[in-house]
Amino acid sequence: MAGAFRTTPTNALEIDMAIPPITITLDVILEGYANRMHKLKTTNPIVERLTEEWRKGNKATYPPPLPSRRKTRNKKKVKPTQLEKITGLTYSPMEGESIDPFISPPWRKTAGDYGNRLTITGVPKECKKVEEAKKHNEKLKEMERDEDRIVVYSDGSMREEDDDWESKIVGWGMVGYHQGREIFSSRGGLGHHAEVYDAELVVTSAYGPKPAPGQTQMLSVTHHIDRFLDGQGDRTVNIGWCPGHQEVKGNKRADGEAKRGAGKWSTDYTTMTNAKRRTKEKALKTWREDWKKKTPTGGFAIANRLEPRWRLREHVIHTPREVFGRLTQCHTKHAFLGEYFARFVPHEKTGCICGERYQTREHVIKTCPQYEGHRYILRKADEHLELGRLLGTKEGLEAMTKFLEKTGAFTKTGTKRKQKETPTEEDDENNEEEGRWWQRMERMRDEADGLMEREGEEAGRGGGEERDDGRWEGDREDEDATTQGTDRRGEENTHHGRL
Repeated sequence: MAGAFRTTPTNALEIDMAIPPITITLDVILEGYANRMHKLKTTNPIVERLTEEWRKGNKATYPPPLPSRRKTRNKKKVKPTQLEKITGLTYSPMEGESIDPFISPPWRKTAGDYGNRLTITGVPKECKKVEEAKKHNEKLKEMERDEDRIVVYSDGSMREEDDDWESKIVGWGMVGYHQGREIFSSRGGLGHHAEVYDAELVVTSAYGPKPAPGQTQMLSVTHHIDRFLDGQGDRTVNIGWCPGHQEVKGNKRADGEAKRGAGKWSTDYTTMTNAKRRTKEKALKTWREDWKKKTPTGGFAIANRLEPRWRLREHVIHTPREVFGRLTQCHTKHAFLGEYFARFVPHEKTGCICGERYQTREHVIKTCPQYEGHRYILRKADEHLELGRLLGTKEGLEAMTKFLEKTGAFTKTGTKRKQKETPTEEDDENNEEEGRWWQRMERMRDEADGLMEREGEEAGRGGGEERDDGRWEGDREDEDATTQGTDRRGEENTHHGRL
């Protein structure tokens, strides 16, 4: 995936490829499993083995056949089971969101049952906010001329007072218009343990509750829409997305209300989306703390300046794999270098193609005359060609990528590799003709084998009466037939060899 040598340090590849260490990965998986406990019914066999708190104070409907632990007279504190340890990693069911996997019956109404009276449009593919804002404003002018239509905007906002997630407060806002005139507004807060996603669920995902985060809000909106449409046959509801932070008057007002709503007091209610985000944030924080504590060593030490993160960096995504492989080899110093060969492959030559007796990474980047014609690319990032800046900063890595694309630095031969040619239509035609030729050869081979088998069967058929000497009358004929069959097979084999 990274095009690195087998001897490359694991921590260097983890940072480059945004893959956390295995211990942190297992912690994330374990907490994710704990969060999924909130998606189980209280009658689930797993939940039945937990405390009554997980069943919201109700006793087990179907108690497990065996107790979770044996009763003893020992007065020591009983150790929690492994299942109870896992549930201790997430919030209590009484403190946050629980998801019912069977909330929607099969006979429920869907948006399709209302036909054109209920339309829901999501975010278009390849969306450009400026263009979508213009389209929305043009459509809004038509809706404002309709005296029977009310336009409602909703939005969510998060206010961050500190880097810690406990200081983040989420609010929601809503504004209604009739013929361009504001007729109502509302706002509220969701507390510290919610996300902007929870405040914006009214759009596109609102109708038809699903076994997903925000289920309660979905159910409430669905019931309101059903009552409104069932109240009168000519009523219609259109739910759509509009671009935020553009020149859309209603969206600006809803965003302002959401920001003021974030300041309103609200009881903390943990949502599933917030629990998932905190799990990843905690894991990333642990990863970065471990990264800062470790003293950089080896060839990667001078390049180890970019802190770990969850997403791949741009130079990883947009760089061709062959070039990225050389880039990885370069900044870890596990590359086609004389100093690498001296350590790991002693029988390889340690000199450079320019004549330098001992080839090093610094020599290739700074002084090797083979690449002097393209070294200006590196000097744009750092005039003094300092390896720490070239290999450990965003600007330096971009310059190093361009430098490697132009040269054959850090290849086995030291020269630029030839790129594979893109296949053409003529190549496809040649491949098809070659395929047909092989099919003809296979058919002729099969026909020859079939002929040989038939002749062998005819030669094997023999019979006659037994003579006084114990031989069969037909033995001589069999021998002749066998001889003829052998001769024919010889001819066939010769013919097959010519094919």
